[in-house]
Amino acid sequence: MLNFYSGDWPEVSKIIPYAALARQQHLNFLKHRGREYREREDYLARSRKLLFKIEAQMRQAEVQQLELIREAARHFQVPLTFPDLGDRLGLQEFFATNPFLVILQGYFSGRLSPEECYRQIMELKGEASPAKQED
Repeated sequence: MLNFYSGDWPEVSKIIPYAALARQQHLNFLKHRGREYREREDYLARSRKLLFKIEAQMRQAEVQQLELIREAARHFQVPLTFPDLGDRLGLQEFFATNPFLVILQGYFSGRLSPEECYRQIMELKGEASPAKQED
């Protein structure tokens, strides 16, 4: 038990000045926020790197899809002139308005059978299908 009169009371000279406490609080705040910021920056850097890889893979797949469509156009001897690959809006409009591409998209999405797709392509080209010529 502390006896106030016997000198057991803690020394008053060990009181920390307010300025030192405030300084320490500010330093701790800065250290904590700095650590949080660096952790987020590291996370963002990793996420950007992953996003870049995914975007590159998506671009490669899109180019492969366009090449498949070019091959189909060559096969059926349908002239296609694609807009610049960087013109995303132009490509969307081209795919939405070109009749040959609309037919192919119907087939690739499963809305048309191979026979229906072939028939529509032949109608587009103005040729009668061989099955109808025999009738």
